[in-house]
Amino acid sequence: MTLHCEKLSSHMAAAVDGIDLNRPADPETQSELLKTLHDNLVLCIRGQTLAPVAFRDAMARFGTPMRRVQLAQTPECADVNIISSEDRDVQGDGKRLVNGASWHTDDSFMREPCSLTMLYGVVVPSTGGDTQFINMYAAYEALPAETRARIDDMKVLHKYKSSRTNRVAVLSPEEMANMPAATHPLVRTHPETGRKALYLNPNRMEEIVGLPRAESDQLIDELVAHAIQPQFQYRHTWRQGDIVIWDNRCTMHKANADYPDGERRLMHRVIVAGTKPF
Repeated sequence: MTLHCEKLSSHMAAAVDGIDLNRPADPETQSELLKTLHDNLVLCIRGQTLAPVAFRDAMARFGTPMRRVQLAQTPECADVNIISSEDRDVQGDGKRLVNGASWHTDDSFMREPCSLTMLYGVVVPSTGGDTQFINMYAAYEALPAETRARIDDMKVLHKYKSSRTNRVAVLSPEEMANMPAATHPLVRTHPETGRKALYLNPNRMEEIVGLPRAESDQLIDELVAHAIQPQFQYRHTWRQGDIVIWDNRCTMHKANADYPDGERRLMHRVIVAGTKPF
């Protein structure tokens, strides 16, 4: 296969075409895809038409798929979740439910968060519904040297239901009881690239270990405000058939629900296993 690669911004994200993931990529092509992802943090593979099992199998070449029962699953493959414009907030006012509408990184409440998330644009609206990303390597590197030295060894307690947010828990009390808090570094080292990145998740961060709560809250808020500045962002405009793969170890992301009412947006989602952050 001959891949054609296009940079999507000056500081992150690249798109490739010339590949059909219904056919297993040869080792050289797979290695090139992984390198492109590591170099660009976000990888878009254009022009795919994949049934759920084929999507899962193609993504499994990047890592071991993890099953998520909290989201709807395709009938054909339980490893593939459905994110749809037809989702509704059944615990609230019944309005359209937008998964991931605020800045976050996936799974930080887990002791071994997923490494990669893959989203496949099965049906995309005519306009809107973009996904935004942040380069957390760049956000870390842009901090003053004294700030980096201060935070490099700090740890943060992450919880599924953080007291810092007003998110509604989608887990039952029994599931919540079996979801212990996880402690992760505030600055994590990517296990494959060796680079340092801010590791933030405003939805799940409870407090910085060892700091008074007010000081912890202030520092978290300052770091989040720094990271979400426009110069660190890339906004992906979806095309039908895009598969977008991002690295949760060095990015944050958010979804936008600004597409027209009545237009359908259907995504299939796979995540793959990661390791304990260090």
